[in-house]
Amino acid sequence: MLSAEFAYRLGTLRRLVLKVIGKSISIVFILAALATLGLMAYEFGYAVSETGQKLVEESFQIILRIFFYGSLVNIALERKNIWREKGVWVEIIVLLLLLLILITRSSHLPDQGWLPKTNHILMHILLLLISIIQLSKVLVTTFQRRIRPEMTFTYSFLLFILMGAVLLMLPRAHQGTLSFIDALFMSTSAVCITGLTVIDISVNLTTTGQVILLLLIQIGGIGVMTFTSFIALSFFTQTSFNDQMALKNILSEESMNNIFRTLLYTFFTTLTVEAVGAWLIWLSVKNLENEAIANPLFFSVFHSVSAFCNAGFSLLPDNLSHLAIRHLYKFQWWISILIILGGIGFPIVFNYGKLLNHKIRNVFYRITGSSKRMPSHVRIVSTTTRIVITTTAFLLVGGTLLYWLAENHHSLAGLPWNGKLIYSFFGAVTPRTAGFNLTDTAALMPATIALTLFLMWIGASPLSTGGGIKTTTFTIAVKNILSTLQGKDKVEIFKRHLPSQNVRRAHAIILLSLLWIGAATLLLAFLVPYGQVTQLLFEVVSAISTVGLTLDFTPHLNTAGKIIISLTMFIGRVGFISLLAGLIHQQSSQDYTYAEDNVIL
Repeated sequence: MLSAEFAYRLGTLRRLVLKVIGKSISIVFILAALATLGLMAYEFGYAVSETGQKLVEESFQIILRIFFYGSLVNIALERKNIWREKGVWVEIIVLLLLLLILITRSSHLPDQGWLPKTNHILMHILLLLISIIQLSKVLVTTFQRRIRPEMTFTYSFLLFILMGAVLLMLPRAHQGTLSFIDALFMSTSAVCITGLTVIDISVNLTTTGQVILLLLIQIGGIGVMTFTSFIALSFFTQTSFNDQMALKNILSEESMNNIFRTLLYTFFTTLTVEAVGAWLIWLSVKNLENEAIANPLFFSVFHSVSAFCNAGFSLLPDNLSHLAIRHLYKFQWWISILIILGGIGFPIVFNYGKLLNHKIRNVFYRITGSSKRMPSHVRIVSTTTRIVITTTAFLLVGGTLLYWLAENHHSLAGLPWNGKLIYSFFGAVTPRTAGFNLTDTAALMPATIALTLFLMWIGASPLSTGGGIKTTTFTIAVKNILSTLQGKDKVEIFKRHLPSQNVRRAHAIILLSLLWIGAATLLLAFLVPYGQVTQLLFEVVSAISTVGLTLDFTPHLNTAGKIIISLTMFIGRVGFISLLAGLIHQQSSQDYTYAEDNVIL
């Protein structure tokens, strides 16, 4: 009896010791990750002396050993559960690379040559990757324990915006002085993929600052929750049910089983499209190195990411109206295609991928004579996809035609027919919701400005990198009006009838958008009295739809105006419904109904 009790207590003590060791390693890893980010910010953000650089290198060596030996201990402690993690193979590769760096660092390598440079770059990449993984785990677990799932999306954006502002204020990230409010505005504009700027990023930001801005755009374009959750779900098994439900709602997935797959597809689709886009842009601008573009490769990557994420930032002082690229029609065409692909929405891209897979498999079965035929009557292309494609095509064709008619004898005068076509097409694409401009927006005709306002307000499509009320919201509202005029009780589209929740949500989004536009414009009129009403309205609509176009007014905003526009960009990216749903207590059920009564309308 005594022996059994002793064995039980010994087992309990052993489990307690292992738990304490595991927790201690986790805390050490978090501190090491924070130290890594701090050291990298110091190394790249400040003018570091030779002595300081040596201390940084020695600190990185210590952190490398902490991650390496700590990981070995974790594997030894969790040797049974380690294989359950989705990203275990990545962790093993990272561990082997850490071992390689430690071995090469302990050897006497020459100071010059490709090997020490490669070793130095690989060390930074690995340390950054490990730090992001560790901090993503903390971020996800903290949110799921302490914050309502509805507010996770909002707080994630706030966190990255503040981090971006701090990084942009590093001495080596900008030229001259940069106030906190300007850094916060630029970080908000980047993370919310808007493109409004209060500084000239080609002049006021250094290459380091431009890289920081690029990373903020990429994180904002992929989606802060998508980015952190992909990392967390890839390398962490203990993700709560509530957190997975929040992700399921954000990604509009029918099943939680599809969450990781959707995150994976979103992540790698984004990187693939941007890589192809960067290559195509580079082919268009590679011969301009001595004219306006110092580094064609970085220029191509930056503009590909900015276009696909619908951000609208450019490294040229006059945006895309710069003389060096104003008549590069191939370049403008590829930028337009990237904007459309980013703004059409990931679900639509995946839906057509599913359709293509269906067709290819059926062709394969037919060729091989297999009896496995996928049924052709299955409705693969969803109603959302049909609405998005139809509405997008209508807005692009109609917008191109109206832009041409309004500007044919004005900004388009003197251009060849193909130049007029691409300029008009670009003028229909960029308000939804990229923010690039080929001409001075303030010099456009009043009809073109009105058209741009309308296109900006509608914006892109759901779960895309763009903003606005979204094409589906606009289409549902129009169909509801037509159904009301026809005396129908239900809203029908593409031989499907929409649930009342869809219709109510669409009208709520439209009303909230118009209310904020009106309130923000009125507030700007009081606080920025030197602005014209058209300029103020254009600025607010551009911010709420995360577009980035301006009537040459953003650089002239005062502090109050910058705060209002920053808040508007944030609300436009997070979404009214998501924000209010997190702030207002959700009623789980309503077990009663009042007597029905008609109200005069």
